[in-house]
Amino acid sequence: MMSLTSDTALPSKSESGFTLIEVMVALAILAVVAVAASRASSAYLRSVDVLRTQTLAHFVAQNAAAELRIQQTWLTANRTQTVKAQGGEWQVIMTVSDSITPASKTVNISVAPIVEGQPRSAVTDINVLISNEQQDIASLDLSGLAQEVGQHSTGQSGGNL
Repeated sequence: MMSLTSDTALPSKSESGFTLIEVMVALAILAVVAVAASRASSAYLRSVDVLRTQTLAHFVAQNAAAELRIQQTWLTANRTQTVKAQGGEWQVIMTVSDSITPASKTVNISVAPIVEGQPRSAVTDINVLISNEQQDIASLDLSGLAQEVGQHSTGQSGGNL
């Protein structure tokens, strides 16, 4: 006949499972990992937002440069304007500086986002060269270049041409 005895014995004290201390340590480690993952993901989202803002601001600056060229606008003074584009509001600052010839000017276009009615710091800027077709291109200012060539020919610069 078959015996109905159990082959499994009662577990000993060392095999009874996790202690409360072990569970609490595991939960503490899990909490630290969760906080670190949360901080990393929020930093990633912030950097994505910054890159998105810079990209959109660059598009706004490129559009402002294209408008200057298409409308053949000849700027004689700095200009600041507010533009609604790319899903936001932007402050566009155009700073004019002279070029080598009176027939052209360099324009620095700086773009800053406007948040809650206040412009933030500029996130992008580009330099464009605009020309005035009505200005005589033969009136090139080469006086600085002539002085440089004179220095090179007299040997004052120490180099050879």
